[in-house]
Amino acid sequence: MHYLAVGVANMINIFFPEVVGLSGGVANQGENLLKPLRAAVEPMVFGHEFAKKHTCITTCTLGYRAGVIGAALLAKGQAAQQG
Repeated sequence: MHYLAVGVANMINIFFPEVVGLSGGVANQGENLLKPLRAAVEPMVFGHEFAKKHTCITTCTLGYRAGVIGAALLAKGQAAQQG
């Protein structure tokens, strides 16, 4: 949990996203993982009040398929640009 929280906090500190979506096997854990993750991330976020108060950590609706679907859409888009 600690290493995942450090990674998520670093991403929030650098990019100030509105949403951090977790996918894959991590997403299958749902709130059992998200609740302690949010608690671990909160004290590590600094420097940007919006990110600290408004970044939502949630699971992706596509779950474990998110990476595969994203890769397929990227490939489709690149093929359309070339063809």
